[in-house]
Amino acid sequence: MTGPGRWAGNRRRLAELLGSLVEPSTRCALLGFPYYANVGDSAIWLGVRALLAELGAEVVYTADHHDFCPATLARRLPSGTILLTGGGNLGDLWPSHQRMREQVVGAFPGHRIVQLPQSVHFGDPARLERARAVFDAHPDLTLLLRDEPSLRTARRSFRAPSSLAPDCAFALPGLPRLPQPERRILWLRRGDHESAAPGEPRPDGEVHRTDWTAQEGADARWTAAARHVRRRIERASAELCRTAADSAAAELADAQDRHAELQLQRGCRLLGSASAVVTDRLHGHLLSLLLGLPHVVVDDRNGKISGYWQTWDHDRHRSVARRAPDADEALRTAAALLADPATPRPARGR
Repeated sequence: MTGPGRWAGNRRRLAELLGSLVEPSTRCALLGFPYYANVGDSAIWLGVRALLAELGAEVVYTADHHDFCPATLARRLPSGTILLTGGGNLGDLWPSHQRMREQVVGAFPGHRIVQLPQSVHFGDPARLERARAVFDAHPDLTLLLRDEPSLRTARRSFRAPSSLAPDCAFALPGLPRLPQPERRILWLRRGDHESAAPGEPRPDGEVHRTDWTAQEGADARWTAAARHVRRRIERASAELCRTAADSAAAELADAQDRHAELQLQRGCRLLGSASAVVTDRLHGHLLSLLLGLPHVVVDDRNGKISGYWQTWDHDRHRSVARRAPDADEALRTAAALLADPATPRPARGR
């Protein structure tokens, strides 16, 4: 594993913020486990888990947005802090995530609730009004936002105190060592409604186009390991809902962590399969930064990447990270990065 030591300032800021909101050695819940193929959300989950472990916080209940059970949460955590995981789903882009968030905030007015670093986007004023009514009714809700546009939206829209914080992927304790590259450039492009559809790159045998989700079943050994851990998750989740037992809660959290580790390993192998990366995924960018991979970003439909880039001044990292307005320009920029002898090269395994 290679440690993201150069990003210690981001990790320290996250640790200080979380430490001010979660008392050390107390019980808490962590909701919003990413039980799907988005590698970035798995990186966020593992970063949060590492921070909570350092605080000595006992996570007594975890759940994804499908299997969340309010009655089980109430039994497992009669009082204490509920943490909602970070990412890019605060708003109406991903309605099922927002429904769970509003359900939790509305059903647990006696608990402190902390929304971990998120990007915010509401396109429907009615959905924003519904979220405002739920959030503003809670007496102890704190919102952490990972970019300045989201922070402005939160402060304009909600009464809850809000603060700026880096993405929780910067709290990862380490990353897998990269393999030797199999191709020159990877074009990691969103295949969902957040894509800005910047255009396909021109056909080129040195460029491989894929996405986190499209690539998930490509490795038979990985698929077998993921299938096993998913069976563990499903059994433990059902048992926890029935019994609220400590053993079921511990087994579920352990299996979820293993699932997230598998997803992160898969994502890093994919990024490392090329000498350079072009991407419109925020965590394609952030993980490439942490890995030291030369890469170029094209913005997503809602400006999430540019908002994060500008907030945290990622122009400082031009030796390995650049921006481009479209795919063809991004590919030309990536090729120029690779041709420049001054471009740092990441450490790779055999």
